[in-house]
Amino acid sequence: MSTQEDSRQKELKAFRKLPEEYRNTVMELKTEEVYKEISKKAVNTVQLNIAKEMDEDLKQLAEQLKNAREVYTQGTKENTLSIRFCVDVLRSRGVTDLPSPEDFIRKAANGDLDD
Repeated sequence: MSTQEDSRQKELKAFRKLPEEYRNTVMELKTEEVYKEISKKAVNTVQLNIAKEMDEDLKQLAEQLKNAREVYTQGTKENTLSIRFCVDVLRSRGVTDLPSPEDFIRKAANGDLDD
């Protein structure tokens, strides 16, 4: 299967998330009506994006989430940087068959790392 065919299959699968009644209705519309439906949905999307930007409660929740994640984000960044540094030290000592830092993390997540 070509990349283009695979992409089309993914798109068709995504379309199945739309209600069947909606899909059938659109399929029965005249071409001009389909363009109107596109315009209606585009305007609605813009309105939703504006409403989202103006939603103060959402902004506050996003800020709270950002603050709550901070300790995990910082810890992860520091640990990843430390792993990269340790790998670099080993490489400078001539060790050549080292996994990437990401591979070390993947192995740790799977419980496949030795101490």
